[in-house]
Amino acid sequence: MSIQPFKRGPIERMDLVHIAIGGAICFGITILGFDTLYNGFLNILYSLGMTGVTFFMDYYQIVLVRALFVFGLIYLTSGFCGGVYTGYNVYANLKMLLVVPAIISTVGYILVITLIANYPITFEFIILVVFQFIGNTLGSFLGGYAIDWKYLKEEPSVETSEKFTLETRK
Repeated sequence: MSIQPFKRGPIERMDLVHIAIGGAICFGITILGFDTLYNGFLNILYSLGMTGVTFFMDYYQIVLVRALFVFGLIYLTSGFCGGVYTGYNVYANLKMLLVVPAIISTVGYILVITLIANYPITFEFIILVVFQFIGNTLGSFLGGYAIDWKYLKEEPSVETSEKFTLETRK
């Protein structure tokens, strides 16, 4: 019993529309998640009784903790949601096309940060973009393949002429 690979075929116009919608979902959740996390990160620490963490931690350690929160809570989640939508609506060439929602989200985030917020392009900015692309891509693949299991088909098993039975002789 083996599993056949995913369907390959031409990319249709509606597939491109669904990929763009998956990228928009990924981008929207990223923007909303950033707003929520950066405004509520210290409130989360205070409500969990971790006020001392903010007083005695070094600045770089808080940045690392915030980066891990961002990767796990925002990038992976937004990529997962965009991948779930894309995997549910696109059936052909799924392995190639699940990267596109992550690219759309990353490019949209770069445009928002550089054009609206006037953030300078530095080494930290490039690391942030690479970090976001990796998180969105991983989440997109996890979401796309989580929804597409019903389209896998199993080959029929080859039966042999010898059958094992538990009948007793009389």
